[in-house]
Amino acid sequence: MKILFVNHTSSYTGDVISCFHIMTMLGDPFRPFFAVKEEGPMIGRAEKAGIKSFIVQNRGFLGLRYISSFLKIIKSQKFDLVHLNTLTPFCKYAGIAGFIRNVPLVWVVRENPLISRSRRLAFWLKLLSSKIVFVDPDTKEKLLHGEKSSKVKVIPNGVDTNYFVPSQSDFLFKRFHIEPDTKLIGYIGLITRRKGLEYLIRSLYDIKKQYPKVKLIIIGWYTPNDSDYFAGIKALIKELSLENDILFTGVLSDIREALNSLDIVVLPSLEERCSRTLLESLSCAKAVVATRVGGTPGIIQDGTTGILVDPENVRQIEQAILKLLANKELRQRLGKNGRMHIENHFGISRNIAAMRELYLSLRKR
Repeated sequence: MKILFVNHTSSYTGDVISCFHIMTMLGDPFRPFFAVKEEGPMIGRAEKAGIKSFIVQNRGFLGLRYISSFLKIIKSQKFDLVHLNTLTPFCKYAGIAGFIRNVPLVWVVRENPLISRSRRLAFWLKLLSSKIVFVDPDTKEKLLHGEKSSKVKVIPNGVDTNYFVPSQSDFLFKRFHIEPDTKLIGYIGLITRRKGLEYLIRSLYDIKKQYPKVKLIIIGWYTPNDSDYFAGIKALIKELSLENDILFTGVLSDIREALNSLDIVVLPSLEERCSRTLLESLSCAKAVVATRVGGTPGIIQDGTTGILVDPENVRQIEQAILKLLANKELRQRLGKNGRMHIENHFGISRNIAAMRELYLSLRKR
């Protein structure tokens, strides 16, 4: 069964990593192909895994060149199914092409349902899709407004619990020559406005007064569209005199060792769906602080597998981190509970099994 997986980017972001896991773990009788609109590191990883990739460029008027290119690809390869991995215009054009060719379409929604782009694309989502997959119930309810449909399923992202395991690591200590008794707070993800990094940075200013030997490690980088936001973050760090206390790793192709170097992981997002950062952090038994937004409360059980705080609330973020820094037993207990929760509900095998079943049901149709 030949499947064309379509993603708008080939960068190391959560959506494309989730797509890569599905492509490489499906097994027989599936044969995956990968299509994106730009060069990027995931193309190399796909090709190393034996997955042929297509770079579809030149949008044209109303996306007609995209549609034309996808029509040719689908016809030449005789695909049995098209998997659209994000709710983006690029995936819409691939969906139109698949619809014209009468190929079943699975469209996965990972985006904020309240932004204007998601609302505009909801029409196409319902028109073109054979099946719609939401990665969390919150997104489904807010985008479909409670509308019932037999086409809709909720399938959360999955994490490989055999790879993301708790372990001792000095990766970040060696990389930045950090003293061994320093506590490390980590943020993992894009440096972009919706992630709310400025609130975490402001909380660190007062945390340092009680715990001088603590550092914030920011794992990830920014896109050209976020260069102004990043400049603002750097200016804030300088304003608070935290230049020696906040360290940037840039993009890491494999975050496992860095993640296991951390004591606490914080996700201060203004909006979030089914966060891969949270899944991987909990799988590594890390104590987690995250904002009470989107799909996050479906992953973090407040006080049991992590601590939830309100978005944009510097004081709550600060208090949660201080509570964890002061109590090693609490960090360990939350980490142990988080690991068990991921094993029971978010293992990659559950995700892959659900997607296999979905694809096969469309082949039978």
